[in-house]
Amino acid sequence: MRLAGVAAALALAALPGAVAAQAVPIVLAPGEVLLNVEADGKHQSRPDVMTVTAGVVTTASSAREALAANSALAARLIEVVRSKGIEPRDARTAELSVDPRLEELSEQDEDRGRTPRILGYVATNKLELRLRDLTKAPDIVEALFAAGANSVRGPDFSLADPAPAERMARRAAVEAARLEADTYAEALGMRISRILRVSERGSFEWQGGDQIIVTGSRIRRTPVEPGELTTRIRVWIDYAMVPR
Repeated sequence: MRLAGVAAALALAALPGAVAAQAVPIVLAPGEVLLNVEADGKHQSRPDVMTVTAGVVTTASSAREALAANSALAARLIEVVRSKGIEPRDARTAELSVDPRLEELSEQDEDRGRTPRILGYVATNKLELRLRDLTKAPDIVEALFAAGANSVRGPDFSLADPAPAERMARRAAVEAARLEADTYAEALGMRISRILRVSERGSFEWQGGDQIIVTGSRIRRTPVEPGELTTRIRVWIDYAMVPR
């Protein structure tokens, strides 16, 4: 698969041994023309890992009470995680906090420099889970809510081993760059003589669709559709061109 989206720059070598203005000097032979091509390659693949964050939020008049209630609910979530066979490496605490809940002040109160009163405390505990069997994801999400979770965010789909997809995207990027280079060379009455330099400008995965964000209520069995991930690789390739 190819994704065009190429920026090309031509620099004529006016003198033998002309050097392109780059961080690493490129020396052109007499009669050569420098062609710089930037190209993207992509590869579609089905994700096999889903990351979801389940949290419990509790309020109380004191920080101690808010944390105690929160800890009890968090322990129930951990029990669910263990009962569903999620490995310890795939479960981690993403956030643990206790914050005061302050009264809202009017503009007049703020102008007078009044300090808001503490009305209570809010405790939050968020557990980040990586699910490697996506067929079990709906049941796990439902079980988390049944155990007391009142905040679920996700999913974030990914690949357990992104290397194969990156290799395919890298190959597509190189092929796209060569196609563009040959197109420029032919239009100018020239041909590609050699490759001077290749550099990669990073890779990333992209997934379409909206995320599931549910807070404050229990839900029925949540359908989960992983779709496809797009792995993209961007390359810069410097070619030397010569007259045909």
